[in-house]
Amino acid sequence: MVTIRTLSDELLVKVFGYLSPVELVGQTPLVCRKWRNLSYDSKVWDTLDLHHHHEVSENQLRRIVWLHCSTRKLILRYRRDLSERSMIWCVFHLKNLRALDLSHCPQVNSRIVSTIVQFCKKLRHLNVNGCTGFDNECVLILTGCRKLRHLNFSECETVTDFGVNAMTSFLPKLNSVLCDGVLSLHDEVIEMIVTKKCNTITDLQLDGGNLTDEGVEMLSELRYLRRLRIQYCDNLTDDAILDFHSLLYLEELSLTRAHSFSTTGFVGAFSRPHHFMRIVEITECSGLDDVSLTAIGRSCPNLTDLNISWCRNVTDDGMICFLERVSQLQVLKLQSVPKLCDFVALIPLYTPSLAHLKVISCSRIREEDLLAVAAQLPDLQIAYNRDLGCSPKTTKMLKYFDLMSPRQFAMTNRLHRMSGST
Repeated sequence: MVTIRTLSDELLVKVFGYLSPVELVGQTPLVCRKWRNLSYDSKVWDTLDLHHHHEVSENQLRRIVWLHCSTRKLILRYRRDLSERSMIWCVFHLKNLRALDLSHCPQVNSRIVSTIVQFCKKLRHLNVNGCTGFDNECVLILTGCRKLRHLNFSECETVTDFGVNAMTSFLPKLNSVLCDGVLSLHDEVIEMIVTKKCNTITDLQLDGGNLTDEGVEMLSELRYLRRLRIQYCDNLTDDAILDFHSLLYLEELSLTRAHSFSTTGFVGAFSRPHHFMRIVEITECSGLDDVSLTAIGRSCPNLTDLNISWCRNVTDDGMICFLERVSQLQVLKLQSVPKLCDFVALIPLYTPSLAHLKVISCSRIREEDLLAVAAQLPDLQIAYNRDLGCSPKTTKMLKYFDLMSPRQFAMTNRLHRMSGST
């Protein structure tokens, strides 16, 4: 009989990985000598995640860092309660850090960044998303972190073109730049990236608020780009994406609020085979129609994830033509696509590997069709919150469902019928 005492050390270390830092420091070592030794194993403390453990006070955090200074990944996301002094103390003692997540910590400033550069010589990934104190001065200091590969400074609105120019010039190994929500960036930023990082940049996320067609068009020169996400494409037209067909190594493409794109742009962007493409997200785009969707399916036969929410001109014909070409599709998100209806019945035939289906606010999709698909694909999870006349309490509950398994879907259907009969 297998008990906790018979588990190997490797399995116990994995189990300890699910415990909170407070439990690992204050309770686990008291059980026995073996557990005490394993609780200090470096594998247990390889990642220190305090995002979901706000009960860890500053004093407890300092004790944990003091005892386990070999940590390679530190996550302090949303820890607004920590003082600047505590953050500096942690960074000072964790000299082996490879990844540091300080997103949405307003206390991040030039002093903290200086400490990171001075003591974290091995840092590869830095996330300061939503840190309002991260500005051009911080970027200039950060250029001393020569091994940095990934930088996420999304929503750091005080960073300007000057800051991006500095990071592209003095961070030789930087290959991932995420700057969504930085409205002060213009076409000059893309020109700098293309000029200085043409052969190295692989991951790029931009805010399209102040970008023009000429600037976005230059992205087609980033020959080794794998992930491209442009948020708020309101000011862009088809000319911006026509040359995207040359991004042959692209694995993920995301264009949100693409109001001005039309069939011409999408057919041009997907006029060549994109065998590496796995994820396509095009939302809030009235110009995405059946012809565009068919072109995407023809160009990306290995696609696994598609999101065309709020693209209201896609019909069953276009969706069926698309599904015929993407047999490996695993995730399909279709929120507020009102013209879709009958294609659901063909999902088991064309995409038997589909794992997640989201059809929220697709009013013409019938409940019985979803139940039939769920019966044929028992592992399929379905997100569905259509109002079928159920009670307000049940309707409110359904709106917060993310993904439902067939069993959950059947139970929800039963609730619909029960609430309708009362």
